[in-house]
Formats: sequence, C-alpha cells, structure tokens
Amino acid sequence: MRFANIFPRITGFALAAILIVLLSTIETTAQVVISNEKLVATTFVVNKKPTTVSCSQPGCSAKAPILTSIPVTCPAAKGGTCTFHISFDAKITVDLPCGGHDCGGQSDSADSYQFLVDGAAPTPGPTTGEGEYFFARYVASSTLDPSRQSYPASVIATVTNSGSRHHSIDVSLRCVETLKYYGCGAVALWSTLRVDVFQP
Repeated sequence: MRFANIFPRITGFALAAILIVLLSTIETTAQVVISNEKLVATTFVVNKKPTTVSCSQPGCSAKAPILTSIPVTCPAAKGGTCTFHISFDAKITVDLPCGGHDCGGQSDSADSYQFLVDGAAPTPGPTTGEGEYFFARYVASSTLDPSRQSYPASVIATVTNSGSRHHSIDVSLRCVETLKYYGCGAVALWSTLRVDVFQP
C-alpha cells in the first residue's frame, strides 16, 4: 500500500523537475555569454556634426547617417574571430510636429539608432534584424523648447576575418511616426563612439 502512494508523488516531483529544467532552458536562450576574451584594441570617434531626420506625413519614417564607415581592425588571422563592444552616445533633440502649431506633450515617434557592422546587423546585438536599436518612444517635448537628452546604446558584434582584418561600422538615426498624425523629427547633436575589440 505504501508503494502505491509513493509512486504518484515521485511522478509529480519528476514532472515538476522536468518542467523547471525545460523552462530554464527556454529562459536562458535569450542570453548570450561570451567569456575568456582579452581586450586587444580600442577605437574612439568624436562627432560634432549634427544629423537631422524629419518627415511630415502621417505614419512616415526618416533615416540619416550619423557615422559612416568607421574602420575597426580585428587582429586575428584569416578565419579568426573578434568581438566588438560598441558603445555609442548622442545628444538627441526630439521634435514635436503639431501640424505647424506651437504645442507641447508627447511626440508620436519611435526613435532608434541603426547599427551596421560590415553592412549587416550586429550579432548577438541586441538589435532588430535590420540593426535597429530603439532608444526612445513618445518623448515629452515642445515645439518652443524641444527636449534634448543623452541616449546611450551598447551593442555586441562578433566578426570573422574572411578576406580582410578590416571591418566597418555605420550608425544612423531614424524616427518613425507611429500614431499617424503629423510626422516625426529628431536631431542628433554631438556624439561619441567607442569600440572595444576583444579576442579569444
């Protein structure tokens, strides 16, 4: 009689343990751990040129480059890999299009940077498949005194030296008018970029 009562408990405990293991596996797949790499080089870029994006149609989007073809070298041999840690910061002014009227409130836009490493989205990122890194949405602003804030971003890219040790990084600014009212606009003022190069 005792064995008959114990069996359902063991099965319940075993089932619970299996579910915990399965759920833990699902949870940790979104997380990428890169370890035991050494810092081998750093590239700094300072940009004082403003970049403006704007559009005035409901549901429109606009994009413009902030930094183009920033050269970064991976010192590994052909076929070797490096990990780039890309740290970017820009002072952003978000416009508040109001159909030509003075107003204040929340902008209708989703604002993002687009990071491209050798023309492709950095992996593991985090970015979208197009390299977009969203940093703001519905920012409070005013047409008379537009908001100006620092928006940092941190992205990881693993690169492989196929034909060359030289790689390039592009960073663009993009706004998307999400509520389909008056359009969107943003200005990236001074910005800085730091790329740390790591090797296994």
